[in-house]
Amino acid sequence: MSAVLPMIAEIREAQFQAAWYYSIIVIAMLVMVLTGIVWAWVGAARVWRAGDRGPAALILAASTVGLLVFVGLGLAALIGLLATGGRG
Repeated sequence: MSAVLPMIAEIREAQFQAAWYYSIIVIAMLVMVLTGIVWAWVGAARVWRAGDRGPAALILAASTVGLLVFVGLGLAALIGLLATGGRG
């Protein structure tokens, strides 16, 4: 947290506006991805209970890998932002 505070104190107004707009986009993407993941997991549970174990496992694995890829991209972006001090 201590590395973030000096970075916030040094940003210009234009950088703040860009960060604000990007955060709205990222939050919208996160909501859509999490909604899709929950929907896929609920569907996989229904398929599993219906007795089709193979397709249910495939749905669960594919949606989980997609979630992990999305989390990995977000983590890489956050690490890059912090490593460069927010200056690109």
